[in-house]
Amino acid sequence: MTSGDVESTQRSRVVLVRGTGLIGTSIGLGLSAAGWTVHLTDPDSRSLAQAAGLGAGSTTAPDPDDVELVVVCAPPDATATVIAESLDVFSKAAVTDVASLKSSIFDQVHEHAHARRYIGGHPLAGRETSGPGGARSDLFEGRPWVLTPLLVDENRIDQKALETVRTMVSALAATIVEMDPLAHDEAVAAVSHVPQVMASLTAARLNGLDATSLSLSGQGIRDVTRIAASDAQMWSQIIGGNAEAVVSVLDGVAADLAALRASLTTDASQASAAVQALVERGNQGRSLIPGKHGATAQRYAMVPVVIPDQPGALARLFDVVGGLGVSIEDLALEHSPGQPVGLATLSVVPAASAELMDGLEAGGWVVHR
Repeated sequence: MTSGDVESTQRSRVVLVRGTGLIGTSIGLGLSAAGWTVHLTDPDSRSLAQAAGLGAGSTTAPDPDDVELVVVCAPPDATATVIAESLDVFSKAAVTDVASLKSSIFDQVHEHAHARRYIGGHPLAGRETSGPGGARSDLFEGRPWVLTPLLVDENRIDQKALETVRTMVSALAATIVEMDPLAHDEAVAAVSHVPQVMASLTAARLNGLDATSLSLSGQGIRDVTRIAASDAQMWSQIIGGNAEAVVSVLDGVAADLAALRASLTTDASQASAAVQALVERGNQGRSLIPGKHGATAQRYAMVPVVIPDQPGALARLFDVVGGLGVSIEDLALEHSPGQPVGLATLSVVPAASAELMDGLEAGGWVVHR
């Protein structure tokens, strides 16, 4: 270890986060909690002030020579420009970004004189809410964070820059996944971009429904359309920038829809068989999604519990479940229209479900078996 490396480990690492939306503010919160010195910039003064007020970092301008890492959290359309500017101004720093597009940014950045210090990045984490108000210091824990160091010829990659970015991702407790930029874009088209399209299309069909029809909405429509509340301008840039890969996935979806539609216009038995086959394919696909910490997905037992729509009711339910020694793997809440109660559906490992239901009922809770 060189004297420079020793000095770097003894002092707080200095990072500049350029952009204080949900992702940038969450990065600032996480790195600040990990002991890094975080500086923030954003052309939106209100967003910047809010992020700083939450404790994501300082708004004071750092000495460019002190900055070890610049994290570009700009809108997709501006990301390449901000990367190039950062490479010029912060001559000693590694530069990374969080854009969900990698190939198009590569096309704009790879000929820059200092491109070897740029390491493409994309954290696969987020929420349906945008802006610093939705930020969380633990947003990236256990989530994949793609790095695309192959944006530059392997022999020209700045290994120190790559290690700095890896250190940042590890400090945020994310899981590093290294990919080729094109492979990344094809993958996110299927697991992120087209799901956003499908959620938005489904939610758009609700426009024009009367109040009575909308009152029938259950947890299913809420689950399917949750991400339809996402930032429209941001997604227009993301999907437009990854159009080729998105179109490829949409072609397959369109073919499936056309086949299903054709089946539904035939006799009832053929239509039933087609629907069953589609749902079974969906079951199979969903089972492939990794579970916690990247492990194989596990099936959970659902325990629906009637819960009063009162302050503290959910906390009391959690206390009872914890006292029974059962871990809640997931939770869904559904309110009964016009009723002072709701339904909390607890996902637990199957082996614990019977004991949990017995214990809850013994404590006076109403459980739907």
